[in-house]
Amino acid sequence: MIEVIPAIIIFGVIMVLGFIGNYIFNRTQIPSIVWLLLFGLIVGFAFNIRGGISQELLLTISEFFAAIAIVIILFDGGININLYQLFKGAPRGLLLTISGFCLSLIATLLIVVGLSAAGILPIELGDSFAVGAILGAIVGGTSSPIVIPLASRLRNLQEKTKVVLSIESIITDPLAIVVVLAGIYMIVVARSPDFALGIKNLVSTFSVGIVVGTILGFVWLPIMHKVRKEQFSYVLTLAVVFLVYSLTTLLVGIDEGGTGAGAISCLMFGLVLGNGKKVLKMIKYEGKGFEMDEQTKQFHSLTSFIIRTFFFVYLGIMVSFQRIEFIIVGILVLLVLLGLRYLAVYLSTYKGGFEKDDKQTMNVMMPRGLAAAILAISFGPVLVSKEGLDLGISMEGFFEDVAFVVILGTAIVTTIGVSIISHYEMKKMKALETQKIDTDAADDMKDWEK
Repeated sequence: MIEVIPAIIIFGVIMVLGFIGNYIFNRTQIPSIVWLLLFGLIVGFAFNIRGGISQELLLTISEFFAAIAIVIILFDGGININLYQLFKGAPRGLLLTISGFCLSLIATLLIVVGLSAAGILPIELGDSFAVGAILGAIVGGTSSPIVIPLASRLRNLQEKTKVVLSIESIITDPLAIVVVLAGIYMIVVARSPDFALGIKNLVSTFSVGIVVGTILGFVWLPIMHKVRKEQFSYVLTLAVVFLVYSLTTLLVGIDEGGTGAGAISCLMFGLVLGNGKKVLKMIKYEGKGFEMDEQTKQFHSLTSFIIRTFFFVYLGIMVSFQRIEFIIVGILVLLVLLGLRYLAVYLSTYKGGFEKDDKQTMNVMMPRGLAAAILAISFGPVLVSKEGLDLGISMEGFFEDVAFVVILGTAIVTTIGVSIISHYEMKKMKALETQKIDTDAADDMKDWEK
């Protein structure tokens, strides 16, 4: 049992570290993920939290907070999507999203299957396909809270490149969440790893979530506008988001993959509220347009910040590193993801008029983030448990350990890559300024001689 005072101390330190990490990120481009993961790792080993609490209790805690985090992260992603930019960069952005995600999933699956066949991973070859696919989906997406701020700071980056990177980072979170939920549904609930069933479940999940979330968004939009001046009205909107998730999940059925539909519903609900004026204009609404105000958006950004902070620390705490094989898998997946990123960028930018510097930036802009942490902590153990494939103690901590290595590694790669690109940018700008000064001086000399 965890003592109250040490727990409160850890709680306070996490919040302080989250603020400091965000402060450092804003000034040095080093993502706060790095500090939060390492802090969680230190706390986990120092207090032996994983060993001192039953796995059933940890799983229950993870599932509860994961549901809350999924609701908040997808709703926050929805309200921050610019609908016009989404349509503008949709073809290239979707191509980068799908190619990057699918390549990551397939490559990770092959790594796990190969290591299982070689006897390095302690799982049966038949089970390795499911484990590899779920792991590939978990680490398949990039992190919008890192990508979008970094892309906006690179002044020489083309606008279309920023849009493509933003679209990828925003869409891959819900894509990863829904694919993992669909996979868990097939394996744990339906007990049938049927690909056709998975596609059918994925399509129905997206369809129901899109329809319900959009309809409820239009219903809540005028109500939100009317109560916007009431004190703490933004809390009311957050409460409605949870109800939207619950309603959609119950409508589809928990045992029928309803959690995936609920996730998509929250995304669409946020998309409608965040782009109210644009959406109403699209449907030829003649009255006054309205959408979510900035104060409410800031409140939900704060909520998202708190969730991110705690989940990264929680992932660090859950890491055991008891098996060297898991670390090897993490390193192999990280290296393969780096190589495949070049292929995904090449496919998505082919004949698109992208500059060489822009492509290099896209190559390194691949940090994994909150969605990977949530899915690894909450749904990986479900697959390993008796309710899933019943892989036993030999695979305990597999998803958490691999995700830790991949998230930390991609964050470091992105940091170093962006730093090198920024340094090169500064040198290039200084050279251009010097050249301009010399040109102006030469022109002045010519005028003086005349």
